[in-house]
Amino acid sequence: MMRWLSLAGLWLLNFTAAQELPPVSGLPHPVVLRRIPVDERWNLVAALSSSHPCEPAPLPCWWTTKDRLGILLEDRIDPRKLRPLAIGPGPNDDCSTRVERFTPDELVLSCTSEKWATYDNQKFIFDERGHKLANHFAYAPFAAERLLAGPEFLMKAGAGRLAVAIDSANGDPRVTKADAPPPPAPSEAAFGRFRLSKEKNRYGEEFPVIVGDGKVYRLPQSELQPDTAEMNEQIGPHQLADGFFWFGKTFYNGEGATGAGGFGYFDPETASFHLFHPAEMTAWSVSAILVEPDCIWLGLEHRGEYGNYPGGLVRWDRNRQTLRKWELASVATSIVRADDGIYLGLTDGIAALRGDRAVSFFVDRSAAGQYRMAARN
Repeated sequence: MMRWLSLAGLWLLNFTAAQELPPVSGLPHPVVLRRIPVDERWNLVAALSSSHPCEPAPLPCWWTTKDRLGILLEDRIDPRKLRPLAIGPGPNDDCSTRVERFTPDELVLSCTSEKWATYDNQKFIFDERGHKLANHFAYAPFAAERLLAGPEFLMKAGAGRLAVAIDSANGDPRVTKADAPPPPAPSEAAFGRFRLSKEKNRYGEEFPVIVGDGKVYRLPQSELQPDTAEMNEQIGPHQLADGFFWFGKTFYNGEGATGAGGFGYFDPETASFHLFHPAEMTAWSVSAILVEPDCIWLGLEHRGEYGNYPGGLVRWDRNRQTLRKWELASVATSIVRADDGIYLGLTDGIAALRGDRAVSFFVDRSAAGQYRMAARN
């Protein structure tokens, strides 16, 4: 656990309501991560002073061991009056932090590396409704590992697993099993006389192919443009529906390799591929797929040298052949319909599609070690 110090004497008192901060310990880039009211007099503020330029919330900011996070109370009538609670450095030198949840009772910050690896969440608990810092601890974030029958999301953090189902009363995800077993081995995709198999490319790397009738059916590659990198489009997430083998295309984009995003299906009757390449998907790999009678849902991601980052969620209307897009702050790894709603397994939690936005939840932990699903805010 990092050492947290009193802020007294470190924060200058020219804090303004314009969400600006003075330098802390000589650091040149101050920013308010989030400000919330705790009562009729005080705001609770989470602020960061960094050696790197920091974008305004809700974008992530670098929080290294050389930077300082401050938690303080600000007088709502006179912002020059401050009551410092704590100040502390980042947990490591590769942490880009984001506010996951901030209430008068708790603050949770996530920590992501430059190449999108994840570190422990940092949680702060307040007494007296935001007037005192009572506890600070860290815990590993959970990712959606598999989608099981039910539907049920299997969440994983290291060797630990939780089962999460959708509450039929309010439509929110909830933890149903705190010590879930590992998932069963995935079964081989088979459709008629065809099945999904593996083949090696010239670099010795495996990629998926369809085999059947003694033949190998490789995914057709998009045409190369002049002076472009080598195409490496592959069959990605897939689903059997309508008698077809539907799939999203995935490709590595960097270091001499590229591709063109899209999706399609393999028709076992004609042993042929049928591909769709909406312009809005050209730059993106598909990370998740759900085929429904009237539409196809697709999670998007960029796969590159600096890790994978999200490209949102799209819905392709099968009749009109048009796309609608929702922004996501995390990569979707699975999509399912439950209780007439669309839910997404994420690399850092679960999202529920509600109207024009995706409401995001993450696995939170109490000081006593109990887990629950908490809404990001």
